[in-house]
Amino acid sequence: MFFGISQKLRKVLKAGFLILLFVSAFAFGILGSYLFLRTSDIFVKQTSIPEESPKTFAEPSTSDSITILLLGYGGAGHDGGSLSDVIMVAHINPKEKKVSLISIPRDLWVEIPIRSDISQSFKINHAYAIGLNDRNYPLKEPKYKGEGGGGVMTKEVIGEITGLRIDYFIAMDFDGFKKIIDTLGGVKVGVPVTFDDNFYPIAGRENDTCGKSADEIAELHQKYSDTELHHQFDCRYEHIHFDKGSAEMTGEEALKFVRSRASAQHGGDFARSERQQALLLGLKDKFISLNALKNLDKLFNQFVGMVRTDLNLETTKKVIEMNGKPEDYKVSFINLTDQNVLVATKSFDGQFILIPKEGEGVYNGLQNFIGSELTKTSDH
Repeated sequence: MFFGISQKLRKVLKAGFLILLFVSAFAFGILGSYLFLRTSDIFVKQTSIPEESPKTFAEPSTSDSITILLLGYGGAGHDGGSLSDVIMVAHINPKEKKVSLISIPRDLWVEIPIRSDISQSFKINHAYAIGLNDRNYPLKEPKYKGEGGGGVMTKEVIGEITGLRIDYFIAMDFDGFKKIIDTLGGVKVGVPVTFDDNFYPIAGRENDTCGKSADEIAELHQKYSDTELHHQFDCRYEHIHFDKGSAEMTGEEALKFVRSRASAQHGGDFARSERQQALLLGLKDKFISLNALKNLDKLFNQFVGMVRTDLNLETTKKVIEMNGKPEDYKVSFINLTDQNVLVATKSFDGQFILIPKEGEGVYNGLQNFIGSELTKTSDH
């Protein structure tokens, strides 16, 4: 229940909650509009905006839009648990009732400020992890430290790349993601392509020797590198299969669907982004149903401690002011790929990475592309 507010306001808040809930990838949404009034457990202190904030190229400075960075990460028990498997920007335009979801590929090569005087190149999925890791990165600027450091750092890196003003962040781990789906009673998803993945990682078995001796393992390290080396340890993986068409998924199945990367038919991050978008559309239909409304209280109670955000009451009021029903909003997707603004290459240490076509660290073309896509009418 809500504490200290009227029944009328309670209904309005829930309406506001649903609007952003359905448009935010993997149900991150505006959990804050409810939980802000119940508990401060999920909220991190919002850092003041630096004097030299990222310039905005992709949208006018007079825009009334709300832009939220959405992050999904493995969490405890997963290899690289703080690395962001899901990176999306939800650009919400209440006036035009449009939601644009920008998928950021996790292999995008960027500079991350690991010290006040030094930036170092990493894949962008490291930004949240580095921001959270004060032990290994003790010389970060103060704004990147503490519980909210990962979100603040990732917001600024994403803002610099996209040219967008990133207002807020919401981060959720895989356990929270699965529980959202299961609490809602599953979700119906349109699977775009039939695919198999013989190398879906089994949590907790990342370092299993699979019965190989030390000498055998040393020989494999000499013969293989990177992904090929990992695939020599087949006991670390399971086989998953999805058929094209409509499919009812549990939380566990949905997680496998959106995380799979090693499929011969539909592998890699760009295919994964397509699947994440398919799941989002399924969640949209679920959230605007009466069944979702009935489960809200149960949903909220399960996610305290699983979500981190710097959303605040002011944002909640903005959402409440949005007129219309969630189904009135049009949803579009903006994908940054090697078919439009990016090119694939190798880093100095041999990693597969993506950089802008104009060159490493040059984002004008990428920003212009996003700006152009934001002005288009959604097809959904």
